[in-house]
Amino acid sequence: MSVVRDDHEWQYNPRHSVPDFARHAERAAALSRAARERRAARYDIAYGDSPLSTLDVFPAAAPGAPLHVFLHGGYWRGRDKADYSYVADALVPRGVTTVVMNYDLCPAATLPEIARRTREGLRWIHRNAASLGGDPDRLTVSGHSAGAHLIAMALADDAGANRLEDGAIKAAVLISGIYELAPVLDITVNETIGLRPEMVDGVSPMRHPPLTATALTVVVGSAETPAWIAQSRDFATLCRGRGSRCAYHTLAGEDHFSIMARMETPDDALARLVLDAAGVQA
Repeated sequence: MSVVRDDHEWQYNPRHSVPDFARHAERAAALSRAARERRAARYDIAYGDSPLSTLDVFPAAAPGAPLHVFLHGGYWRGRDKADYSYVADALVPRGVTTVVMNYDLCPAATLPEIARRTREGLRWIHRNAASLGGDPDRLTVSGHSAGAHLIAMALADDAGANRLEDGAIKAAVLISGIYELAPVLDITVNETIGLRPEMVDGVSPMRHPPLTATALTVVVGSAETPAWIAQSRDFATLCRGRGSRCAYHTLAGEDHFSIMARMETPDDALARLVLDAAGVQA
């Protein structure tokens, strides 16, 4: 029994499968501090009423620029937009206004609440793109891990009255995401997340495929666990089967945390995928 549990934990808890995960977090924090020191930005703009419904904007030189939104990971229970300011270093030099977005975290908010507020936040950004220095007709998004999940849920085609407008988001890059949440019920981090069985269906993108008007790029590292890689592969297959334009990429040698080091400069492999999605030459 314990062997099965340990294997499941290793497959679905990246902090178990990547022993030096803290090193990557320290590097990202240092790069982000440096980015904030040298780049013009507007911080902590509220897009909603909840405590962490805020975003930072790193404007491109020209107004009306392509607008890109990044959502951080952290298994919906940790990390902050300030840890990812360095993403602006990959995008702003190519003329892309960059928004790094926070969202409420578990256990202060439930996962269904976080998913709903994230969709509302993206709608707010689209509506206020011009005041952020961006073009609402050139809005793209990306997210890592939990951030990729939240973007996928925000794009759900069956969201009813809460559904995003077709084409509001031109393209999305989903990095090392989790798209079927049943496995989360049986890992230790769920003690903080608080996911319950009756919530799983409503917050699993595999059960709520995205709007086909949004072009998708699904990315995962080849050194991630087999189960985590399967999450990305299966989601890409589902999206293609539903008629989405969906590219699938495996970045050689990258694990769940090192993959974000491929988005530090415009020439990095992950940054090139994001810039391509934004319609900008890398």
